[in-house]
Amino acid sequence: MSLKHVLLSDAGISPRAVTRRDALRLFIGAGLCATFFPALAGAETTQEKLDAAQLSYEQAQAELEAIGEEVAAAAAQVAETQSQVIEVSDQISQKQAEIDATQAEIDQREAEIADKQETLGERMSSAYKAGSGSVLDVLLSSATLEELTSNIYYLDKVSESDREMIDEVKTLKAELETKRADLETQKADLETQMSELEALQAQQQSELDAVRTKQAESQELVDGLSADVQALVEQRDAELLAAQQAAEEARRQQEEQQQNQGGGGNTNWGSGNTVVSGSGSLSAVVAAANSTPSPGSGLCAAWVTNVFRRAGVGTFYGNADDMYYSWCGTDPSAAQAGMIVATPSAPYSSAAVIYGHVGIYIGGGVVRHNQSGVVKNDSLSSWVSMYSVTAPVRCGWLGGVALS
Repeated sequence: MSLKHVLLSDAGISPRAVTRRDALRLFIGAGLCATFFPALAGAETTQEKLDAAQLSYEQAQAELEAIGEEVAAAAAQVAETQSQVIEVSDQISQKQAEIDATQAEIDQREAEIADKQETLGERMSSAYKAGSGSVLDVLLSSATLEELTSNIYYLDKVSESDREMIDEVKTLKAELETKRADLETQKADLETQMSELEALQAQQQSELDAVRTKQAESQELVDGLSADVQALVEQRDAELLAAQQAAEEARRQQEEQQQNQGGGGNTNWGSGNTVVSGSGSLSAVVAAANSTPSPGSGLCAAWVTNVFRRAGVGTFYGNADDMYYSWCGTDPSAAQAGMIVATPSAPYSSAAVIYGHVGIYIGGGVVRHNQSGVVKNDSLSSWVSMYSVTAPVRCGWLGGVALS
């Protein structure tokens, strides 16, 4: 009888095209225990390294994205401060223009003041040269009372006009000086604000440069981790191929050994009908089922293989679906202690969808199986109910060996 070989070419896997799905098929659902194949154990170690590297890469990528957001926020702050600097600079320019306009007005008023001062000076000079008698002459020269009154009135008006002109000059000059001082104060305040904004802008630019440096370093880290992940993917692919080749060689040797030995323990990969070709110890299988540890999550068929090997019945490799189609042809209602119970597909994981699930009926209405890396007992009825969703559950003698 021949074993069912699953070759890379049959699975559509080339040495340069091993995908994550292929890795899942070979690692999780292959039903091969790492105890038998050290190369596969090495591949699992590489897969763990790959998973860790992938996690580090994703964390670094998330950190890089967060830093990118920091860079964007810092750049926005710099841009906002620059906008404020431009606005204040425009205000300073406007104040300077107002100061210049006020200074021009002051210059104009000072020219008027100088002109009025010159006029006043000339009048005072004339009065000085004429002496105080000129006023008396004006009064004595009045021919009538009306003329005297008029002359006195005009003399008073000239004196009042001189006083008003002097007061006007002083007031106008004081107002212009006050206005200019106020504008100078406003300009100084704006210049102080400008200095503060420029200092803030320099600080923000420094922070932006620091974040950009951090971003570049993070990008370098992400690039390096990406290269590490790629290298581990290539290493894993190579180990997967080596593990598959080792498994095929082990199966070939097992087939030759069983063909040479004949009798009990011969593996039948037939049409799915149970063919009894030997006998074994039921008690040994039950004892082994209760003592054999889990080989890992997703390795239900590997656990069954280990149980029968430790019980001395024989070594029967294959996935759960392989065991189902080769040895299971009996309805669960007719299950006997020591039979395997299997389904070719179950919707509970990607591996279970492809390879199904298998356990051992140990009698008393109890099925023992390796589920998610934990060896546990479930009632036969609940096991059948749970795993018959996709395909019907069947049972049979593994390897065609009836136990008693």
